Amino acid sequence: MTDTPSLAVRLKDILASRKLSAAEVARQSGVSVASLSRILAGKVNPSFESMARLAKTLGVPLDVLADDGTPAPHGHAQTQHVAGIGALFTLDHTDLSPDGAAELLQNAARGHWNHSWTDAYVDATLPLPRAVRATQVGTKRIEVELSFPHTMVEAGSVAGLLSVISASLTGTHARLLDICIPDVLVRTFDGPVFGIRGLRDTTNKHGRPLLAATVRPLHGLSPRQYGRAAFESLAGGIDMTADPTLLHHIPLNPWRERFRFVAEAVHAAGRDTGEFKTHAVNVTAPTVEQMVERCQWAKDLELATVLVDSASIGWSAMQSLSAWCARNDMVLCAMGGRALAGDMMSEQLQAKLLRLLGCDVVSTGSPLRGNVSNRRYVGGVLSALRDDAVSVHPDNGHYFTQTFAGLNTACPAVGGGHNPWHFPRLLDAVGDASIIQCGGSVMGHPWGFGAGATAARVALESVVMARNEGQNINVEGRSILQHAARYSPELKAALEHYQEGSFLFGVVSGPFARAGKPNAGSIIPASTLPTVTPFRKPDNDDNHEE
Repeated sequence: MTDTPSLAVRLKDILASRKLSAAEVARQSGVSVASLSRILAGKVNPSFESMARLAKTLGVPLDVLADDGTPAPHGHAQTQHVAGIGALFTLDHTDLSPDGAAELLQNAARGHWNHSWTDAYVDATLPLPRAVRATQVGTKRIEVELSFPHTMVEAGSVAGLLSVISASLTGTHARLLDICIPDVLVRTFDGPVFGIRGLRDTTNKHGRPLLAATVRPLHGLSPRQYGRAAFESLAGGIDMTADPTLLHHIPLNPWRERFRFVAEAVHAAGRDTGEFKTHAVNVTAPTVEQMVERCQWAKDLELATVLVDSASIGWSAMQSLSAWCARNDMVLCAMGGRALAGDMMSEQLQAKLLRLLGCDVVSTGSPLRGNVSNRRYVGGVLSALRDDAVSVHPDNGHYFTQTFAGLNTACPAVGGGHNPWHFPRLLDAVGDASIIQCGGSVMGHPWGFGAGATAARVALESVVMARNEGQNINVEGRSILQHAARYSPELKAALEHYQEGSFLFGVVSGPFARAGKPNAGSIIPASTLPTVTPFRKPDNDDNHEE
């Protein structure tokens, strides 16, 4: 007795969930309407070729259709079903066929290029990495999806996960687009200890994004001067200051002294304002032991937050710091370094992994730079950090449905270079559950750090209040800020000082700036985003750098 009706039920469920008609699926797959109708009615046992075509058209693993629950033929072992880790790769500029690309990556994933006598000792039912599908998506470009059994990965190990999956990259010139991690493996990770809710409860700040500023300049300040800059920013209204990711331990600003003076600044600003203030100290160091030592010094000084350059220290070091911070009730921020791993994996995937290993705050780019595509791309990073589950959305960088099995959310730190003019559209794009980085406008205010912090705080709170009152902040943002500036000379000076819509991160200044327009030029990284911001009509010569 065959189990053909179960195949029909599975097909019907997939068609219903995706709102597809049988005629449309038949046209796209090449299976005749009559044959598909008989399959859906449970009257025929379809050929393997027909099932392969249907699986490719529906975008599901072939096993969903091919595994009908019947016992294996006599003399052939049935491979046991094990929850798989999905990984999507792309091969560019390749002359391989989809089948050839699938075989190439599958062999690399198995580390099995030829047969040997040891094969006879391997259990035939042992699950192995396998190619699920291969699709030609462009001229000389192929996407290949592989499935890895989760039993190949050490529980709760990002390094183990990536080492297993990256085997397919060895010698194949492929790139990793996305990973789908099954719940059985997701539950072995700890996730953030604080997350967004814990961060809000700790800081007692609700109903608006937090404001963060990185202390500038990066080099040249003594520890005492550095602490004074942090104090003025925090006392003026900024919620969190932070060390630059470039500032580790240098002769002019050693880490012990720097930590001591910023701790004094944090406590003094907290006493003066009656608010919770914090400073994220950069603990990036040559070894994990040294980083833990710096974390312990920060804890002894009653600093609540530490910061590391996540890409430069590696995944294992990140998990070591995450475990230490979890035991010691410290907030862990993963900042900077996204571009360092950008060619290997997308920002969405990095955000997903950083959330799994336990980062409470993760930096990401601004959704306001460039065009709508960039906003969607950053939106994919935000959803990887904040959503309980993400669905398939290639424009957002998500190629798999991913659930997080109840793990805490992580708070995105959106930056950088924002000034008060950006806040209406920025709030609309990222929402309240975020940290807005605006160090450039705070430090560059003509009246000093304190006035810059006050201007940013007044601008943010006025926009939040207007939104809560029902105003359309996207449309009325300019008038909202100008109205608030009537009661805040610091904000008025900031709005007059900064050219509307200009970014203060990657700005061309000094001898290379255009005369009279020090803030007009922005350097947009890597290739596709226009240099025109969405806030103002550009001048005739604003579309390119001279």
